[in-house]
Order: sequence, then structure tokens, then C-alpha cells
Amino acid sequence: MRSTFHGLELGKRGVIAQQVALNTTGHNITNANTPGYSRQVAQMVAARPLEYPSVTNSTSPGQLGMGVEVNAIQRIRDIYFDVEYRNQNSLMNESKVISETLGNIEGVVNEPSDNGLAKNITAFWKAWQTLSKNPSTEDLAARSAVVQQAMAMADSFNSMANQFTTMGNNITERINIKVSEANSYVTEISDLTKQIKHIESGGDNANDLRDKRDYLVDQLSKLGNVKVTETSQTYQITFGTKQVIDDLNSDTIVQADVAGVTSGEIFGYVQSRDTFIAEYTKQIDLMANTLATGKIEVTLPAGSILPNGMTPPAGAQMDPTNPRKLAADAKVTVDGLNGLHRLGYTLEDPATNGKDFFVTSDGSGKFTAENIRVNPDIAKDLKKIAASLRIETVSKPPAAPTNKVVQSNGDLALLIGGLAEKTFDFGGTALTASSTYGGYYEAVMSQLGVQTDHAKKMLENGELLTDHADSLRQSISGVSPDEETANLIKFQHAYNASARVITVVDEMLDKLINGTGVVGR
Repeated sequence: MRSTFHGLELGKRGVIAQQVALNTTGHNITNANTPGYSRQVAQMVAARPLEYPSVTNSTSPGQLGMGVEVNAIQRIRDIYFDVEYRNQNSLMNESKVISETLGNIEGVVNEPSDNGLAKNITAFWKAWQTLSKNPSTEDLAARSAVVQQAMAMADSFNSMANQFTTMGNNITERINIKVSEANSYVTEISDLTKQIKHIESGGDNANDLRDKRDYLVDQLSKLGNVKVTETSQTYQITFGTKQVIDDLNSDTIVQADVAGVTSGEIFGYVQSRDTFIAEYTKQIDLMANTLATGKIEVTLPAGSILPNGMTPPAGAQMDPTNPRKLAADAKVTVDGLNGLHRLGYTLEDPATNGKDFFVTSDGSGKFTAENIRVNPDIAKDLKKIAASLRIETVSKPPAAPTNKVVQSNGDLALLIGGLAEKTFDFGGTALTASSTYGGYYEAVMSQLGVQTDHAKKMLENGELLTDHADSLRQSISGVSPDEETANLIKFQHAYNASARVITVVDEMLDKLINGTGVVGR
């Protein structure tokens, strides 16, 4: 015969189990907006039954049910969705950094604008064209304009180069900061892993600590590609190609480990510095060097006087009365604007060949966007601008005859101004092997525009994919206030019903104890 008190145990276990479920539901509701929190469920199972006590135990029907018990508080989490979210989160943050960097590069070049390099290049060529019409000493305004426009163009190069250098340095600092941030996450994750190991060794589930650890891994995935490997015995995290967590042991991320990171903010910053900023620094350096010393082919007009020591071009027709004077137009290849300027003659008396129009500020001789500048000697003395290709011999008795520039001749200034339409050799770069000077810069800006638009689209797609992955994860792990409220009511009724079982058994016992055996009273 079953014990009458057996019903009290059943009711008690029911009350306890439903109370745990109610508390778990309340825990879910209060953490509905907690970042990284995963929904928890009280896992109820039927308690182990007892054999029906009888002499013929094996033939008696059924067992004595022992009610319900909560064997675990289960955290609802799907590892697959965690992996998908972290991968997308890492790629999205990489795109975010690259898009931001390309936007900053666009801000530096500031094209199209009235103060951009493109306008300065155009104004520089036009200044030479104007000078070709007014090459004499009587009008130094045209010469001054050439110097001013050249200085404005050089300043644009210098400013862009300096800003790119600053951007690169700032990004290096950002990488260092992000590496430190990653190390702080690794340290926290390592500490949590030790706590989780300690708690779960006693048979409990460290749900909230696991949520906190997973949230930190999510944050770590913003910085770089993360791989988590967990078994019943071990917990490992690989950041990039370096294992930073190996169960209870952790390792520090150093600068050398950055090379193994292939996504996330850190990779985005490395790409920004070493690919995009480096690429556009290289492009403007190439433009500065090509302008000053790049190979260009020009046609010298008949009547031009070649500088002393210059070998006449192959096949050139020379004036029989002057071995340095061209009798017909002749094509020559010169080393950029500097080489062309050296072919001309200044307004000095006696006339001399022009100097390098551009020089390097550091004296290296290798032109870059950072060091190109107008020759200070020319900037100080406008007569040293070579605008003519012709000189004439002037007698100065009793002194020996001397050479004097033909002031009305602006052939060289016209040639330099005409470089706006000439093809420059840019060294066979992937962008374009040869182009007009302005055309090359337009190609560079076009490439920048395409890359910026592509980066924006990649960011938009990355945000959509990351949000989608997070939504899928939240559909499994997230807390639904409506669902939890319904659970509250469900568990409340179950609690009340279990309490009612106790009340019924109490009434039965009261009847048995106090309402029987009173015959004859």
C-alpha cells in the first residue's frame, strides 16, 4: 500500500520545480536587454520512480512516481550561429575601417574642387602659355604667375604627402591600440574560463559566465578572425593564426602576430596603411617625379640654339653657319620639365641656360610629392626662368661679343605650356603606362572613386549580413518578453496546482487523523 504522505512529497517537488522555473523566467525577463545574454530554461524531468512495495514486486503494475525535479538550468545557444555571426562581424568591421580610410583619402585629395591638385596643374600649364606671349623683361607679371602657380602645385603635392604620412602614422597607433584591446579581451576570457572550469567541475552550469565569455569573444571578433574550439575537456581560441587561449593558459598578442590576422578592424587598418595609403602615396610620388624628370618627347622648332655640350638629335638638320642652331624642327627626348627648362635661355646678361625648375627640399635628387619644390634661385629672380630657345650675339666694344636672349621669343614657354597635351611616361604602372599629366591624375582619382564606392557597398552588405546572422542567433538565444510572460503564467498555474496537491493531501490527513476513530465520543 502506498504511503499517504507520498502525496506531500509529490506536491513539494512540484512546488520547488515550478519555483525554479519561475525564477529562471524572471531572470530571463530582467536580462532581456543585457548584451550577450542567452535565454535560460529550467530543464524538468520526471524524478526517478520507486518500485511498488509488495511481496510480488515483479508482477505488480506500475511504479511509484516521485514527481518532478529540475536537473539543470539550460542555456539556449547554437554554436553554428555564433560562428556565422563572428565571421560576418569580423568582415563587416574590416570593411568599415577600409571605407573610412578611403573616405579620408578622398578628403585629402579634395577633388573636384577649386583648391585641388587638378586645378593647380591646369593653372600651371596655362601660366606657361601666357608667358610664351609675354616673355620679355617688360612684363614680369607673367613670370611671377608661373612661379606662383608652380609653388601652388608643389604645395598641393607636399600637403597631400604630409597628410598621407600622418594618416599612416595614426593608423599604426590605432593598430597598437587594437592589439592592446585584443589582449585585454584575451585576459578576461582566460579569467572567465578558469572560473567556469571551477564551477562546472562541481556539476553546475555556469550559464551567466559563459554568456559573458561568449560576449567577449564576439567583441574580439570585431578586431580579427576568431576560431573557438570547445570540447568537454578543453576550451581554445585562435586569433588570426595564433592560439591565444588553450584551456587554462593564455598567450599575449604581439605586433608580429598581426600578419596572421585576415579580417576585422586590425586587418582593415593594416590594409588601409599598407595597401591604400601606400598606393596613393606612390601615385603622387610618381607624378611629382615624372613632372620633374620623367621622359618626354618634344619637338624643338627651327632656329632653336642647342646648349653648349649638347649632342644634336640624330638626323637633325643644323644651320651651316652655326653648328648649334637647328635648321629644321627636331624631336628630342628630355628628362621632364627640368630637362626641358635646361634647354632654354634666361633673361640674364649674358644669357645662360636654364637651371632645374624643380628641386628636392632634402637634396636627395629623387623627387617625391613630399620634397618637390620650385628652385629657390628661380623664385627669387624671375629673370632666371628660361622662356626662350634663341639667343643672339651682341657686340659690346671694347669687350668681346656676348650672347643675349631674344626677348621676344617664347618658344620654350610655349613648349612647356604645351606639355598639358603631351604624353608622359609613367613607367608602365598598372594604372596606365602613359598618359597626359592631367589625364593620369584623373585616372588616379577615378580609381579612388571606384574603390571608395566598392568599399561602401561592401560595408552595406556586411552590415546586412551581420544583422541577419545576429537575428538568426537572437531567434534562438534571445529573450522574448511575450514568450516569457506566457511562461510566467504557465509556471504560476503549475505552482498553484502543486500547492493545491499539498492542500488536498493535508485535508486527507486531517480527515484521517482528526475525523476517524471518534465513534462513541
